[in-house]
Amino acid sequence: MAKGIRHGEACHIREKELLEEALDDLQRTSVPHNNLNTKQPFEEAPPGYKENRGEVNLNLPCKDGMRRVAKWIKQLDGGKVAGYSNDDAPGDLPLIMDLYALKEYYHDDDDDPAGALPIWFLSVLVGSGTTFAALRHAFDQLPTNNWGFVAEIDRYRVMDEQCQSLAAQVDLIKQELQMA
Repeated sequence: MAKGIRHGEACHIREKELLEEALDDLQRTSVPHNNLNTKQPFEEAPPGYKENRGEVNLNLPCKDGMRRVAKWIKQLDGGKVAGYSNDDAPGDLPLIMDLYALKEYYHDDDDDPAGALPIWFLSVLVGSGTTFAALRHAFDQLPTNNWGFVAEIDRYRVMDEQCQSLAAQVDLIKQELQMA
């Protein structure tokens, strides 16, 4: 029992250190509000953001009730993107959404269901790390709209790894049942 308590205390101490580190990072990157007009739209990209030059087709709700393509974007982990419209100001929060490949690449002009992916493409998606890295690099080199594709192939790779892990666990349980 004492061992469990010591382990819990060690985890708590590590979690506290991580939270303090995150707080320090936030305090270092925060913009001083006394010199900042929080009502005027951004004149240049907010810290960590870049101008949207077609990387994503992210329509944001604006203050006038309309939707506009994001002007400032930031790619986040986990297949997400944060964005500001051209009307947003430093006092506004960014909209965070999941990234997906654009519909027009799915041949949306016909009523047929989507076709199967070619076998060579599937084998690259589930292949070795270097093969997958080469595929991901190729998508990174696309001139526009590549963030959605990269997010989708990353999601597929994670799901495939989870499936492989679950299949291995099922096989282990089957072996244990046969031996019992």
